[in-house]
Amino acid sequence: MLRSLLAAVITMAGLFSAGQIAQAQDASAVTIVVYAEVAPAKAAEAKKLILGYAAEARKAKGALDITALQRISDPGHFALIERWQSQADKQAFAATDAVTKYRAALDPLRSAAYDERIHADQAVGASKPTNGESVVALTHVDVIPTQLEPGTAKVKAFVEAGRAAPGNLRFDDVVQANRKNHFTVIEAWKSQGDKTAWISGKTARTFREELQPMGGALYDERLFRVLR
Repeated sequence: MLRSLLAAVITMAGLFSAGQIAQAQDASAVTIVVYAEVAPAKAAEAKKLILGYAAEARKAKGALDITALQRISDPGHFALIERWQSQADKQAFAATDAVTKYRAALDPLRSAAYDERIHADQAVGASKPTNGESVVALTHVDVIPTQLEPGTAKVKAFVEAGRAAPGNLRFDDVVQANRKNHFTVIEAWKSQGDKTAWISGKTARTFREELQPMGGALYDERLFRVLR
């Protein structure tokens, strides 16, 4: 009986692992990255609105992951990482009263346009939970069109190598739907120290040096804390 129970446990563990991978790499899934900047004096008010939006989004059909962020260096800068089962699910939620009211309340606080970018998967893996000490990095990577193929391969390899780094919780590469040479790299780390160790290492330095001649714009990396 013990042998049968052990076999069942192993089977269930395999199914759970496969399910995680399938969800992470679902071809129909979309990742929406949102940047919202508000006047510094309005940061506390905006934080409440963004947390409320994230709570509503998590209850919506097709929502796989909704992460709300506040920039470490600029408290008036916020971001959202939204992962949906499909673009249709995101659109259905965007049409709800909750979203209409959220956008109407946030608009007077904004100091820049509400920047919402739709992405498809390039190299997306399973993620681990964050906590109050975790650091999330969002990086916009732009390669010139003539370097699309090598640039795409280089970003993908960098992300896949980073998942094995000590303290890494998430390392994804998603490509912008309307610009195939624009990528967003999404990283989560247990602590600032883990992130610092990674960018100080040979793999990250070599990547940045080899990517630079292919780049079409500044390598734009922003560090955030998860809003709770």
